[in-house]
Amino acid sequence: MKPTLLIFPLMLFSLVAFADADAVKTVAATDIVTKTSPYSVAETMNKFESIVKTKGLEVFARIDHQQNAKAAGMEMNAAQVLIFGNPKTGTPLMQQDAAVALDLPMRVAVYADKAGDVHIAYHAPDSLAVNFELKDSAVLPQLADALNKLTAAAITTTP
Repeated sequence: MKPTLLIFPLMLFSLVAFADADAVKTVAATDIVTKTSPYSVAETMNKFESIVKTKGLEVFARIDHQQNAKAAGMEMNAAQVLIFGNPKTGTPLMQQDAAVALDLPMRVAVYADKAGDVHIAYHAPDSLAVNFELKDSAVLPQLADALNKLTAAAITTTP
């Protein structure tokens, strides 16, 4: 066997043997909850934002990706993101693992797919427990329930 062929297994062994397991964290796949809306992207997001504000949550930003694409000389289907939250909900999660700040405040996207169907979507809060050190968090089920209700209200049709 050639000496150069022996080097590769030794290099691979050294990477495995001397790697610091705590230095790199692999994040699990995130679950995304998606619901179909009977309204346009703008109508759905307007309803959702109004509901969020009515519930006393703070809206930090509303991003219109289609407008931003147009400004860059590009085209895309309508897509908007609302960034919102409540420090009383998010702070306890960040006290458990400050890295959860990467996913907070919460974000909800409303977008039109290639077929023109409109969807409202968000990361399932339960996925935060997988991606961060949030074992036995009482906040996550409450957050999941709240997001489910808020997004359902935004797409509910009234006769």
